[in-house]
This record gives sequence, C-alpha cells and structure tokens, in this order.
Amino acid sequence: TWGGSDWGIHVSSDVNYTLGNDDAASMSIYEAYASADLMGFASLTAGRQAISNGSGALMAANDWSVRNTWEGMSFGLNLDMADITLGYHTSNDGTGGDNDGNMWINAGGEFSGWNVNVLYMTDEGHDDAATGIDISGEVMGAGISASMNTDFDGDEMRVIGLSYAVNDDMGVHVS
Repeated sequence: TWGGSDWGIHVSSDVNYTLGNDDAASMSIYEAYASADLMGFASLTAGRQAISNGSGALMAANDWSVRNTWEGMSFGLNLDMADITLGYHTSNDGTGGDNDGNMWINAGGEFSGWNVNVLYMTDEGHDDAATGIDISGEVMGAGISASMNTDFDGDEMRVIGLSYAVNDDMGVHVS
C-alpha cells in the first residue's frame, strides 16, 4: 500500500501451494486499486477490490472459499448520518468464466443504537435486482440480529439471531 493523506494505491496477491499435486503452485493478483479523496466530500476507488457489504450474503470477498473480487469503481459519500456507497463493477470469481456486470448502492449506519445496512444491486442486461437488509442491536443485554436477502433469481435467505453473554468467559448464540 502506498499513498498520501488524500490518495492511495493498494496491491495484494494470493500465493497457494498444494502438497502432492503436479500443478501445486499458483499465484494471482487478488486486489489492485487506487483511491482518492474528493475534497473531503466523497471518495473514489477504481480497480479490482474485495468488497463486503452488510452481512456479505450478496456481496462479499469470501475469504474462506473461492475469493471474490469486484472490478470497477465505487463512489463513497462522506455523510454524518450514514455511509453511502454507489458502484459499478464486473464480478470475477477466479474461475476464468464470464464476468457479470452490476450496479449497486449500499447504505449503512447506526440509528438509536441499531445498526442498519441496505444493499440494492442490479444485474446488467437483465431486469433482475437483488436486495439485502441487515439490522442488529441490543435489548436488555442480549444481541439481536436479522438479515433478509433476495438474490437475482428471487431466492430468499432469512437469518434471525440472538446472542447473550452468560458471563465474561461464556456466551450463547442461536440463529
């Protein structure tokens, strides 16, 4: 990572080695992007980025499986009330297949002790859209969370969670 107070360049790579395999070694560029601050009002980032929004059910870097990157531009607004980011990207799942283009807007913030994130994505060349809404907060010492997601095909995923710290060394979580 290189940069100054209002600009930056970031590059990262993946190097993998599998024991007992003839094609054991591989290396690839994971992220390569440049960012700039736009007079304190917004930021602009362009290049290959690992973007995670909300719960990550619809848009995430997925560090535990095939690592996803999003190639394109994102425009973040510096607002006091919420973190709002607009973007256009093509997704690259690392398999060498066709890339899909999308436009997206993500808005998140904390309101009266509740964290709220809303993600809306369009699918380039189709009339499909994907949405994700995530809400989390605390009530009487217990953490409550809900994630409601609908993908481009209309498939839905809902997750509701409850967590409670029994003492300093033990907690219970159900979802």
